[in-house]
Amino acid sequence: MDIHTGDQVLVNVAPFIAVSVSHGWTRALAVAAVIIALGFHVGVDVVMRVSPLYALTHPIGAVLFCYMLLRSTAVTLWHGGVTWRDTFYPLDELKRGVV
Repeated sequence: MDIHTGDQVLVNVAPFIAVSVSHGWTRALAVAAVIIALGFHVGVDVVMRVSPLYALTHPIGAVLFCYMLLRSTAVTLWHGGVTWRDTFYPLDELKRGVV
C-alpha cells in the first residue's frame, strides 16, 4: 500500500471504525478525532452554503479517495508512466525531473 494512502486511511477512516470497536482511552481519542474531522467538514459546508449533513459522508469520501489513490498508483506502475493531454510521460523521466 502506498504510504500516502495508508496515511489517508489512518487519519480519515480508522477513527470512525475505532469508535465502534475500541474502548477506554482509545475510544475517547477516536471520538475526539471524529468530532474534529466532522467539525472541519461542517465548517467547510457552512462556508460553501451546503447542508452540514454532508459531513456525515466524510468516511465514505475518504474510502473512495483512497481507492482512487491506489488505482492511480497501480495504473501508473502498470503502464510505466502517465498519459496527460495525449502525451505519455515515462516514469523514469518523471522521477529524474526531466519532464
